[in-house]
This record gives sequence, C-alpha cells and structure tokens, in this order.
Amino acid sequence: MKMYVLQVRSGYEISVCQELEKQGFNAVLPIRQEFIRRGGTWNIYEKIIFTQYVFIRLEITEESYYRIRKIDGVVRFLGFENGVLQPLNNAEQKYIEWLWNGGKPIEPSKIYVTPSGEKIIMSGILRKYSGEEIEYNLRQRKANIFIEIAGRKHRITLPVMRI
Repeated sequence: MKMYVLQVRSGYEISVCQELEKQGFNAVLPIRQEFIRRGGTWNIYEKIIFTQYVFIRLEITEESYYRIRKIDGVVRFLGFENGVLQPLNNAEQKYIEWLWNGGKPIEPSKIYVTPSGEKIIMSGILRKYSGEEIEYNLRQRKANIFIEIAGRKHRITLPVMRI
C-alpha cells in the first residue's frame, strides 16, 4: 500500500491520527522516547519525531482524499507534482515504517564505548540503521541520524544510553 504525507496543525498530530483510524484509515505517527533532565534526575518523555506531519497508508481515491481533508487539523496533503498527488517512494516509506516501530515509541539504543573510543550499538533500533552517519551525544543521551524524505535531508534525533 502506498504512503502519503499529511501536514497538520501544530499540536493536532495525535487527534488527527485518532480520527483517521476511527474512519478506517491506516495512520502512522512515529514517536520516540526522550531523556530530559529536570531537578537533577533524568526522566523519559514521549515525543513525536515529525511534528506537524502524519503519514497515512492507503490507495487514494477522490472520495478518501476529500474525507481526509475535512478532518479538523489537517492542513493539506504534501507531494503534489504537476497537479498529481505523489506517494513516498519505497526507500522513504521504509524509513517511516522503521521509525514507526510497529506503533511503539522508540526506546533508547544501548551503546558501548570501547577504551579506544569506538562506539558499538548493543541493542535498540539503531542496530537496524543502514545509513552511514550517526552523530552521538552520549552526555545528552541522544544520537542524530540523517535520512532523505521528499528530496530533503532530515536530521532525526533518537534516544541512546551508554552502558
């Protein structure tokens, strides 16, 4: 099934997803866990990876297009080319499916640092990352990866934990 991108109003991502699913559509909203230090302790919060965007799997028809456009919070479909709505390509769709993580928030990947400074991914979603570049900030418990979607390179921040 093809995947399309919806731009939604800020703060409406979850309600748009719920309404899409209530109407029988297959919505995808990648979420990650994030470590935030408050009051001297690390706390885990859930954050939306692509704010203001919801991904939807469907075979688009005129009827489904207008039903989706009527949902409160939906701004527009992204990806029109010469007046025709374009789905994500296969590589882009695979990245979104990977980040969606089966509908579960992405948990921290465990990183081991050798005495020589080499970083080894022991577990977590980063073990399945096939891209070249990962920027680690172990002190802040974050790692940045770079993926291309719709012709633009995006920096995605994922949680990591040093072991």
